[in-house]
Amino acid sequence: MPALPVLIPLLFMAVAIVAALSIGALFFLKQSGERRANRLYGTLLLLSGFTQLHFALDFGGWLETDPWLRYLPIYFSLWLPVLLFSHVKISLYPAYRFRLTDIKHLTLPIGQTLYFLLIWLVPAFRHEAGRYFYNPFYGGLEQALFLMGWPLYVLFSVLYLRRKRALLNRRSLPRLLWYLRKLLKGVLLFILAYAILSIADVLALKYLFTDLGSRAWYVGTQALSFTVLLFWLCVYGGQVLVWGRALRLAVRTP
Repeated sequence: MPALPVLIPLLFMAVAIVAALSIGALFFLKQSGERRANRLYGTLLLLSGFTQLHFALDFGGWLETDPWLRYLPIYFSLWLPVLLFSHVKISLYPAYRFRLTDIKHLTLPIGQTLYFLLIWLVPAFRHEAGRYFYNPFYGGLEQALFLMGWPLYVLFSVLYLRRKRALLNRRSLPRLLWYLRKLLKGVLLFILAYAILSIADVLALKYLFTDLGSRAWYVGTQALSFTVLLFWLCVYGGQVLVWGRALRLAVRTP
C-alpha cells in the first residue's frame, strides 16, 4: 500500500478520474445546446480522465513495478487542447462544419493514439524506458508539445470568443460566452502553473544539479497540478449540465 504522502494525492486523483468519466458520459446524454459541442466536451472529459489514470499509475509507482502498464492506450495528452478549442469553436458557431484544413489539428493527436495502440498490440515496438526525449507522442518532445499546445489553443479560443462578442454587440455577456470565458481563464491559469513546475525541474537540474523529480513535495505538486485542471474542467461541465437542464425545464413550464 502506498505511503501517506503518496496516498493522499492518489485519492484526489481518483476522485478527479471518477468525476471526469461520470460528467463526460453525461455530456453524451445532454439534450440542450449544440450536440456536437456537447460530445466534444464529453470526449475531452473522458480522455482527460483516462490520462489522469495514467498519471496516477505513474505517481503511485505502478509503472515501475508493472512496466506493461506504461503501454496501456489511455494516454491522450495531445488530444486535450484540441478538443477544448473545438468545443469552444462549435459552441460559438454551431453552423460551422469541419473542413479538410482542420485535419492539421488532428495529426498529432491521432498519431499519439495510433502509437499507443501499436506498442500495446506489438510489444516489439516498445521502448525499454517507456518515454524517451525525441518521441513526439510519449516523451520529452511530447511534453513540450503538450505545454505549448494549451496556451496556443486557448489563444485561438479567446480570439473566436472576442469575435463572437463583437458580432453580438452587447454590453453584457450572454450566459454561454460568460461560462466559456471563465473556462478559458481557469485553464490558462492551471496550465501556467503546470508549465512553471516543469520548467523549474529542467532549470534546477541544469544549473543547480538538483533533481526535483526525486523530491516527494515536487512530484506531488506536479501530479496534482493536472488534477486541479481536471477538477476545473469538471466544475465547468457540471455547471453547464445544471443550467442547461434548468433552461430546458423553464421552456417546458407554461
